[in-house]
Parts: sequence; structure tokens; C-alpha cells
Amino acid sequence: MASTASELAQQAITAINALKALAENSTGVPDDIQSQLEAYANQVNELEVKLENQENATEMYRNEVLSDSEYMGFAIEIMSKIQGLLSSGVIKTMPVDVQRQLSETAMYISERRENDEQYRLPTDPKTRTFSEFRNPV
Repeated sequence: MASTASELAQQAITAINALKALAENSTGVPDDIQSQLEAYANQVNELEVKLENQENATEMYRNEVLSDSEYMGFAIEIMSKIQGLLSSGVIKTMPVDVQRQLSETAMYISERRENDEQYRLPTDPKTRTFSEFRNPV
């Protein structure tokens, strides 16, 4: 059973194409059936365009999510460094409520980034650190 809109659209396109091929191979098809088949062929063409547009939009969205995930990684990186400096005593003047906000925000961003990583495919490049981003090899 189909589970996505793309699969359902592809099944419809396959079925209509089979009908179209059948009509093209038969002789003496009545006019009303021929006009129906032409209408189906037009619908198939429209579905193919919509399916392609949907696939393009989905891929663009996925790429944006992965890009945002990388930037969230940079934020997590700097927040972790700040928390390390707080823990080591290097930073001594940050109010406790600001420290708590920093910790909670880092936790939220980390969780969000993990959720976004589900969109990563095995063929996608691995996420970079800020240093790798600023100084590409």
C-alpha cells in the first residue's frame, strides 16, 4: 500500500499511461473514449509536473533544514565553550539566571538539532565544526 503522496501520484501516472498506451494501440476507438483518454493524458501531464514540483520543494526544504542544523551546531559549540569557562571559574561575573538560561537554551538547541538530523541522508556531507566552516580545506 502506498504511504506517500509521491507514491500515490506515481501509481496514478502509471495506470493512466497504461490506459493511454492501450488506446494508442487500438484501432477504431470511439470518439468519446478517445476524448476521455486525451483528458486522462492531460491529467497525467499535470500530475507529473506537480510531482516534480513537490519533489523539488521537498529537497529544497530538506537542504534548508540541514543547513540550519549546521548553524545550530555552531551555536551549541560556542555555548558549550562558555559553559566550560563558567565551570572552570574563568568567567565569574555572569548572573546565575543568565547561566541557567544559557544552559537551557543550549539543551533546547541540541534537541532541535538532533531532530533535524533525521533529514540527513547517508550521501549528505557530515556537519562541520565552526573551525571547519571558517577554514575549509
